[in-house]
Amino acid sequence: MVKLIPAARGTGIVGAPTVKKVLLLAGIKDCYTSTRGHTKTGENFLKAAFNAMKMSYSILTPDLWPEHAIPGNLLDKYTDEMKIGKVKMGGDDKDKKVAA
Repeated sequence: MVKLIPAARGTGIVGAPTVKKVLLLAGIKDCYTSTRGHTKTGENFLKAAFNAMKMSYSILTPDLWPEHAIPGNLLDKYTDEMKIGKVKMGGDDKDKKVAA
């Protein structure tokens, strides 16, 4: 099992040379790696590193978040009614005059 841990910018890749090459090819610049289990066999080790990268790419980063429309300001929406002096109070449907 290979665990990829984000590192501070400028740290580089801290880990085994074979995993370093794979991570550099993937475009990862700063990362710590932690391994557990049978890592003596190179093929299994690289396969575990590849699966760790595949799992990390399933996480949504802010640049992949969907765009949402920002609702308008409520003060801008009700400015005209406030100028007239009619404001809905609480749950009442009646318009009440507000002393200016």
